[in-house]
Amino acid sequence: MVANLVSKASKTLIFTEPFYGLFLVGLNKVYTDKLPTAGVSKHGIGVQLAVNPEFFTNLNDKHRIGLLKHELLHISFGHLLVRDQYADKKLFNIAADLEINQYID
Repeated sequence: MVANLVSKASKTLIFTEPFYGLFLVGLNKVYTDKLPTAGVSKHGIGVQLAVNPEFFTNLNDKHRIGLLKHELLHISFGHLLVRDQYADKKLFNIAADLEINQYID
């Protein structure tokens, strides 16, 4: 079910914002309840998107797309590459979220 919702959001993004849509299609995706919402992380030489199925299914379509764009922007802005340079990971995550949320309606 949740994979279908991510696919639907990917298709919407491909037509409305191709950069995000094509970027999302190429990501490795995992569905897990080990995180409260969603996130991206390093995965081998690439990155992956992790999504909490219960959280994601309770969002409306617009929020799903916004959440996915949020995670894609973390990758695009290189946040995964520079995160380890900061001692306070929580503070870095807050700052990174503030930076990218400016780009999401």
